[in-house]
Amino acid sequence: EQVPVVAIMTTGGGTRALTAMYAHLLSMQEMNVLDCVSYITGLSGTTWSDCELYYLNHQEKAFFFCRGFFLFLVSDTGVRKRCFTGQSGRDLLFHHEAFPVMSSLCHPIVLSYCHFSKQEDCHKLTDQQQALNQGQNPLPIYLSLNVKDKISDQDFREWVEFTPYEVGFPKYGAYIRAEDFGSEFFMGRLMKKIPESRICFLEGIWSSVFSLNLMDAWYISVNSEDFWHKWTRDK
Repeated sequence: EQVPVVAIMTTGGGTRALTAMYAHLLSMQEMNVLDCVSYITGLSGTTWSDCELYYLNHQEKAFFFCRGFFLFLVSDTGVRKRCFTGQSGRDLLFHHEAFPVMSSLCHPIVLSYCHFSKQEDCHKLTDQQQALNQGQNPLPIYLSLNVKDKISDQDFREWVEFTPYEVGFPKYGAYIRAEDFGSEFFMGRLMKKIPESRICFLEGIWSSVFSLNLMDAWYISVNSEDFWHKWTRDK
């Protein structure tokens, strides 16, 4: 008698996950499964897929465009004919105030320019609300890991959830409005408002590779039995 809540849970894997996500969504769309889905969670590469789909068409089903994007990604035209432009460097400087760690921001900018468009991408996370307000698409939940310096990820890590409406820690039940992410807070009060970042920079934060620190790299190299076999075998 109760309607079940159906969610799609995905994981990362860089551009492989990005392409695979499109293929899986396309298959589920053809089986008429997507209309039953209420939530889609993603990490790293799969978040990049969702970001592209949710701002393509706000009034209709976002996943109507799965086939076109999947064919674009696996074609030579989609991968090889995208070039770097000087705009990406200016983008990094513009967002330096809110996000001083540049390493995590370079990759999504490169991805955005090489795979999707040479044009400047001005979309923001809150823009996706237009694709959700009428219940026409599942609610995307983008995930990232919060870690600490000098503490292994094996000992401390926390999930952070990003949706078009709010950002926060489910562990503590603490959330802020999505448009306020990156701003300064004190005792629950907004002290300094920073303009909302474009979504391509958030994709850098959602890339789990940047939560790996040197201690974890050392742990993997020392304790993993197949580590050296994996990296020294003939290619």
